[in-house]
Amino acid sequence: MGKYKHGKPNEEINLETFKRKLERSKLRLRYKAYAVLLYWIGCRRSEPLQILKEHVTEKDGALFIEIPALKGGERGGPVELSSSLYGVDFVEKVWKKTRKKRKLFPFCSMTGYRVIKSLFPKKTPHWLRHNRVTKLRRKIDGDLLTLDDVKSFTGIKSDSTIQHYGMKTTKGIHRVSKALD
Repeated sequence: MGKYKHGKPNEEINLETFKRKLERSKLRLRYKAYAVLLYWIGCRRSEPLQILKEHVTEKDGALFIEIPALKGGERGGPVELSSSLYGVDFVEKVWKKTRKKRKLFPFCSMTGYRVIKSLFPKKTPHWLRHNRVTKLRRKIDGDLLTLDDVKSFTGIKSDSTIQHYGMKTTKGIHRVSKALD
């Protein structure tokens, strides 16, 4: 069957769908905040589990989160998430409730896996990484971002990995078909 049980991720999730799933869930605030980070940052499921209270700061209506990049990757600094983005208030509430020198998400990677599976039974946390990188690649194509910008934000090590993470979609086939004339 290969690497992916349900096939390589090829279906994007938009914000409205993500929001609806999260709001209908009975997940505790901490788990919702965890899912929000995976959605917006496209990080690996184990990366947010390393965040301590001291790794988060607030300035000018945004959270700045020092989040490690694993597998040899490197971020260009703390990830900035505007408080106006959906769900960032969940992260902020968890951050404010967390005691000094404690983790924001004091659970294991498998629990993180289960959190995402509870929201999207046929998807994995890594699907959210594919989703975010696909959306960021569109910004590269539109000359709004560079590959270096995306690597700096996601912690992805190489350009080829960013290319690998793109999703093949039927919507993409339709757009190309319309652009052929």
